[in-house]
Amino acid sequence: MKHKTILITGASRGLGLALARHWQGDNCVIGLARTRPEQLGPDARFYCCDLADAQETTRVMQRVARDFPKIDLLVNNAAILTSLPLGIMKADDIGRMIDVNLKAPILISKAMFRKMIQSKSGQIVNILSMAPKLSVVGDSVYAATKSGLEAFSRVLNKEGHPFGVHVNNIGLSAFPSGMLDQILGDHADKVLGLIPHKQFAPLREIVAAIEFFEANSCDIGGQTLYFGGV
Repeated sequence: MKHKTILITGASRGLGLALARHWQGDNCVIGLARTRPEQLGPDARFYCCDLADAQETTRVMQRVARDFPKIDLLVNNAAILTSLPLGIMKADDIGRMIDVNLKAPILISKAMFRKMIQSKSGQIVNILSMAPKLSVVGDSVYAATKSGLEAFSRVLNKEGHPFGVHVNNIGLSAFPSGMLDQILGDHADKVLGLIPHKQFAPLREIVAAIEFFEANSCDIGGQTLYFGGV
């Protein structure tokens, strides 16, 4: 994929950073996260934003819309996870997961959707999770946010199709990231034990899936491609 303008949320670490670094150079990469990572080269544009703050997210997206005449691809990747049984989960943790995992991508999609409609082309790819399919204890709220984003995507795709704008999803099994390390520590084998394929999702296949959606944006929309055999 070359000569595209790509906006990636959660671009400071993990999959978001890996995608930004992969597409950098041949494309105009725009990163969005709370802090700018040192590993992201100087030619990438970066906007600092707390995605849990709806007003700040809206303001930053207005800046992005002003700064770039066209967005070809939006990757809604940012997400947070607090894994606890609902009965002992704090209300603040519930609210923050909903704000970052569901509300923020809706607000960001809204802003970019308008620009894509003006251009009569564009692809939105949301990074979902295996959590709704596996029903892991402690992930009820996280799974709900990802299921909600999938439902949102199907409807938004129908709204965008007449204008050449499509929305698809990647149902990620697991990808080595800061969030995963923070949750698991040295117990990554526990997650691998839940995944039928018993492996982390390879970056090259995630990239290939996103680029497939971007390159075939005439009649492929509202779909979710799951990794890991879930």
